[in-house]
Amino acid sequence: MAQVLKESVRVRIAAAAEARFAEQGFDSATVDAIARDAGVAAGTVYKYFPNKQALFRSIVTDEFVAELSRLTRERIAAFARPDGMEPDQDMTAGPSGELLGFLARNRLKAVILLGWGQGTEYADFVPDYIRDMEDRTLAQAREQFPQLEQARTFRFMVRRILEESVRGMVAILREFEEEADIRRAFAAAARCRMAGINALMAWALAEGK
Repeated sequence: MAQVLKESVRVRIAAAAEARFAEQGFDSATVDAIARDAGVAAGTVYKYFPNKQALFRSIVTDEFVAELSRLTRERIAAFARPDGMEPDQDMTAGPSGELLGFLARNRLKAVILLGWGQGTEYADFVPDYIRDMEDRTLAQAREQFPQLEQARTFRFMVRRILEESVRGMVAILREFEEEADIRRAFAAAARCRMAGINALMAWALAEGK
């Protein structure tokens, strides 16, 4: 008689794997450890998932990745203003708030994708994600400030700010679990980052005179 697979066991295994991947990364997390965390035998894991890669794909899906990218692009577009970003702009409303809510609901998935992609099909996601944000940010700056010369130093600093932003996202999502705490931490980080961006823009505009 064929064995009946239980959805509750599948969910338990996936939850254990998600926690392990977020803590150790895909490469370091073992099926034995995942099985132990889920309270099942290692052989049971393979009855539900043929391999560790399939287990990973059940957690970090193409749909999740596409939605994160879409919300990030909308957040960048929302910052477009004729005179740049306001220092007191609300970082938890509108597209920013939608992105934060998505990250809070998918906290461990985001940590895995943005912090532990090595060894998976998304190993190149972070550099591609940063490159896309950089291209959109520079295009937006070009439209808002046509007089601005986007010299090599300026482009380098934009990229560094975005790289630090992604690292900061991962750090916040690792540190905080409650959505209210996540939103508060993101708002504080965004305020600091915005001050840096506005200072960079002022410097670049002055350099171009």
